[in-house]
Amino acid sequence: MPDGCVVCTGGYEILSSAEVLSPSAQVAVDATWTQRELLALSVERSSCCGCVLSEGHFAVLGGRDNNGQILPSCEAMAVGDGEHWEHLPPMHDTRIWLAYAAVARCVIVTGRLGLKSDKVFDEVLD
Repeated sequence: MPDGCVVCTGGYEILSSAEVLSPSAQVAVDATWTQRELLALSVERSSCCGCVLSEGHFAVLGGRDNNGQILPSCEAMAVGDGEHWEHLPPMHDTRIWLAYAAVARCVIVTGRLGLKSDKVFDEVLD
């Protein structure tokens, strides 16, 4: 995240947990980080992708649900005041083990086992 925090969601096991790790105010290499639990994702996921969006929002893209289905769904949270997950429009294809790049208020999504397409999503419109 822009403030140096790290957001962790989902997992190898299918989880709905989310947490944020915040660096210490100390500059020392061995300084202790603090861990804080966030609200649970609305959908349990594994093999999903986390994406830092503009303005400090964090999105979770795709993955696999507890029924083994590969997901096109996405959700995002503004970490900080008034934290809550919001559903984003789904991707056009289901995706698992995907990669992303967030550039100029767009998210470029690529990859999925057996899928050979890439997509660009506008953070606001798609």
